[in-house]
Amino acid sequence: MSARVDTPHYRARVVRTAEIAARMVRVTVGEITPEPGHPPLGDVGPADSFFGLWVPVPDAEPAKRYYTVRGWRPEAAELDIDLVLHGTGPATEWASRARIGDEVAFDAPRGHYAPFPGAQWQALCGDVTALPAIGRILEERTAHAASAPAHVVVAVDDPAQQQSLPLREGDHLEWVAPDQLVWRSQELSRRDGDGYVWFAAEAAQMRAVRHTLRRELRLPTERWMTMGYWRRDSERWFARLAAASPAVHDELDRIWNSEGDDEDRTDRAELLLDREGLL
Repeated sequence: MSARVDTPHYRARVVRTAEIAARMVRVTVGEITPEPGHPPLGDVGPADSFFGLWVPVPDAEPAKRYYTVRGWRPEAAELDIDLVLHGTGPATEWASRARIGDEVAFDAPRGHYAPFPGAQWQALCGDVTALPAIGRILEERTAHAASAPAHVVVAVDDPAQQQSLPLREGDHLEWVAPDQLVWRSQELSRRDGDGYVWFAAEAAQMRAVRHTLRRELRLPTERWMTMGYWRRDSERWFARLAAASPAVHDELDRIWNSEGDDEDRTDRAELLLDREGLL
């Protein structure tokens, strides 16, 4: 079996950087050019769209990690990426020293946020890594008068990590401690009425909330979306995943590129990772 090839679709350069909250940096890239065989970057997808970002590593090959599209200005061909500075690792270390002119690369953005027509409310829940997506969701939602009111729950380690979010009448915002995020999200999931739940945080927390939505409440999959944005001991986990056989990576690709329900694909991917000792 041939080795798996993972290559970027676009290259870009850093044009601005800014600290937007404690331990969070916004890196703006421009001069975006497609790699041969790929179209110019146009629509970046749903409001929670993410992409694989290759960042420079001193004296080593670029490292790929996943980040959210915080903002996209097609008229200027500029894309904002908010990066949390936590722990160690190539992306965190690069974000802390990113400079104008740094070259990065990324693949095509894709996302999942899709509240169903007629939703009476929506819960947007996550930790600081989810703030870029939550911010963009709220910004784009405010342009649609018929969109459902949002109940936002964000877990932070430090009040200095809080950010101003574009809320409107009928919305509610809670800043909670990290150990309150899962149960508060589960509580919101049990609200009366037809609502939509969006949750993104650490992978184990995601699985706990997903279990409540899928196995306990048995909500239709159109009414929720959960994502594991990061893992504890992530650098070791990434190394183990990278060392997995080409067959494992090929099977994961087949799962994520197959037809059907996102949550069915997640079930199948988790079964595969669990079988390989990678969950």
